[in-house]
Amino acid sequence: MKTIAIGSILAIFAVMVTVPAFADHVTVEVSVPAGSSTPGCETTNECYIPAEVTIDAGSEVVWSNDDSASHTVTSGTPNDGPDGIFDSSLFLSGQTFSHMFEEEGEFPYFCLVHPWMQGTVIVQAAGEEHEEEHSGEEEHVEEEGHEHDAHGAMVMSQDGSVMVHIDSDEPTEGTESVVSVEFVDADGNPIEHVNFEITATQDGNEILAETEQHAHSGVTEFTTVALSSDSPLDVQVTILGIGLPDDDPDTWTGPKGETVSAQVVPEFGPLAMIILAVAIVSIVAVTARSKVIPRL
Repeated sequence: MKTIAIGSILAIFAVMVTVPAFADHVTVEVSVPAGSSTPGCETTNECYIPAEVTIDAGSEVVWSNDDSASHTVTSGTPNDGPDGIFDSSLFLSGQTFSHMFEEEGEFPYFCLVHPWMQGTVIVQAAGEEHEEEHSGEEEHVEEEGHEHDAHGAMVMSQDGSVMVHIDSDEPTEGTESVVSVEFVDADGNPIEHVNFEITATQDGNEILAETEQHAHSGVTEFTTVALSSDSPLDVQVTILGIGLPDDDPDTWTGPKGETVSAQVVPEFGPLAMIILAVAIVSIVAVTARSKVIPRL
């Protein structure tokens, strides 16, 4: 009986230390739940479960992909892009990603493929009491809302060397829309001399198509034809390579033939719009000379 009692106590203790919201020097588990690849989970803050964990320095967080789609766990925010602290890259259904947090601080993260998915890891000094600060959390959410006024989406090439910031004004029937594209590296520095192609559609109709484009300073803008509705715009950018346009395309460096896509969704965000990245990277069998825009 004594052995059974001790075993029961140990079992209860094991359950207690693996509670995902609060733990000291342990492994904390976070789930990427089924259905998180579809917008809606952000309304209940359940794109990652739990969406916020508080741990002691030296603890580890393990994310498990319990969804049928691939996801990422990338430190940073959708507006500012990855900050380079940790990144899972794409991990498939059933796979896990873990990161050990050695330093104190607050670490926001998101999914590069589905940027409405956001979570936070709060790391405190070992032994520090976990305080309930609901009012503070509410104020923090309001502050984050103001930050989200700067709409746009940041998606990256598969090798992580090129980040593409796609932005647009709100689609309005009867008016033209300005679409901007900016290329930066993992540290947020502009990438010069990016060769690319861009298309945009609305309700299945092509409203913008530009080939053989060159972003000399890393950023450029395009204007669509007059829009036929207020529906979202689907924007697709194909990276052809990095180099001077007069050079032989075979000498261009960086990703070649990779496509990133984003969609302007007016009903999201404090300014009634943000761009949701609905497909991150599609590697296609196309060379810089082909000028064929692949379909996702």
